[in-house]
Amino acid sequence: MLSRADMRQAERALESGDRGTRDEIGFLLIHQAFADRFFPGTSVLHTRLRYALFIPWLYQRAADSPRRGRDLEARIRDLLIELVRRLKLIGKEPRGVIGGDKPDELTAQPSDVSYWGALRTWGIVLEDVTSRTEARRRLQAQRSPGQRDENGDRIDDGSIEVFRSLVAPPDDWDKSDGALNFPMRPREREFLRGRLTQLLRSDGKPTLLARLMEARRCIHNDAFALPKALDAVADEDDKRALAVARDAASLTAIGRAVYGALVEHLLAADGINIEPTFRNLLEEHLVDFGAEAGRCDIVELQAFMPTMPKYVREVLQQTKDFARLGDPSQFAGLLTCYRESECRRKGQRARLANTHRAALRRRDWDPLQHNTERLHYRWGVVYDMLNDLFGES
Repeated sequence: MLSRADMRQAERALESGDRGTRDEIGFLLIHQAFADRFFPGTSVLHTRLRYALFIPWLYQRAADSPRRGRDLEARIRDLLIELVRRLKLIGKEPRGVIGGDKPDELTAQPSDVSYWGALRTWGIVLEDVTSRTEARRRLQAQRSPGQRDENGDRIDDGSIEVFRSLVAPPDDWDKSDGALNFPMRPREREFLRGRLTQLLRSDGKPTLLARLMEARRCIHNDAFALPKALDAVADEDDKRALAVARDAASLTAIGRAVYGALVEHLLAADGINIEPTFRNLLEEHLVDFGAEAGRCDIVELQAFMPTMPKYVREVLQQTKDFARLGDPSQFAGLLTCYRESECRRKGQRARLANTHRAALRRRDWDPLQHNTERLHYRWGVVYDMLNDLFGES
């Protein structure tokens, strides 16, 4: 639902962002499938929930208060920069401000792009507004005088509305020098909770996120993983999905370490002296995650992900067998299936391929950028959402 320019902008932000955004083998397909099932509309780029209100209010303000000599797109950019200043510099928000490190310029991944998918999925944007381009077209139409009937109401050939009936912004919303903060007023929390309780799975049943909203549960958990307390809210189907997702998270943590070990192995074969960081890490990962990885039900995982490529499934099966064996020194036996998966996904950018180009790619590899953590399924984002809605602050 994003334009090509938006997608390129998002890709650039991911490449320059946190560790773990690269997906050489296909493990993030599992992350996305379960995260979208449990917590639809969420994104790793999300910070604080009130952005889901800031963005519609901001767009509407851009349409309602045009400035001479500034088109709508420029006005939106101005207001996005203003939003950062009002949160970071005036409101003194310590965390979660998108673009807060450079408050006087528009970030490569502004908040309206980061949250646009959520606004559509959560039903805050009307269903027939299929893109930000269409939203801007309608907002531009709102700015134009248009034709009026005898009562002063607009006469338009098509709809010019973008958002569902929104909760009203605070009284000082239009004050450019006024402080803004992330804590929400009660009616704002109820509006967002009402939208989130409507989220359904593909089978027509409430999502786990909707059940959390209905239960008004603020689950406290420090681990960056799906907490067991979620089972008390989930229905039977999602309880099983949670169990499979947790096991798959441990399996992919081992798989990520295997990939790093394989790159090190091939670099050594290329005659490059490199520390055995991931080869040593494999032993630790097998101790920490081996039991869960070894019991991961690949057949049931495939049932939750019917479009999983065969080559990714083969990687998972062989990684599971490796985890059950429990011998970290046997990692090189996984090279063939990992190589095939990476080559299918990355083509000439693959590092494990037996080519001169791949050897050059391996030399540029930065081990500090390689993530070997378990998949988190955006739980950290959802944890912050629950705190924003039901926490004390």
